[in-house]
Amino acid sequence: MVQAVIAKKIEAPAEKVWTLSNWKGCEALMPIPGQMEGVSFEGDGIGARRIFHLDKVRLGGGSIVEELVSIDERRRHYVYRLADNGPLPWTDYEGVIVVTPCGPDACAIKFSVDITPLDISDEECRHIWVTHALMDVARLKEELGVQ
Repeated sequence: MVQAVIAKKIEAPAEKVWTLSNWKGCEALMPIPGQMEGVSFEGDGIGARRIFHLDKVRLGGGSIVEELVSIDERRRHYVYRLADNGPLPWTDYEGVIVVTPCGPDACAIKFSVDITPLDISDEECRHIWVTHALMDVARLKEELGVQ
């Protein structure tokens, strides 16, 4: 099993970042070039699913399905798991996203994961996941118009 964490400071209020990074907020970030072409949703609340449609050129297309495990809007925190890995080289994936204020005009966003590689090394798995998480942060900053 691989555990990985990235945390980045963003020069924008926590509430603005949470609006774009919460369970359904990611829709405003689509597409994420080289990663996701779009997202759709099934259901609401715990057990809801979101289906990410993967980039055809870089990832070969297809989709992955995530399921909401828990959410705390007040703490800006949610847990999700992969219900369908699609073509990705891992299984038993559980992720957490947390947004924490750093004063009124900045915040930290933290992505963490427990994941089991499929037919790749732990190092390669971690590298792929971190690369994708950093692409998410870059897209978030781009949408917010911050560095």
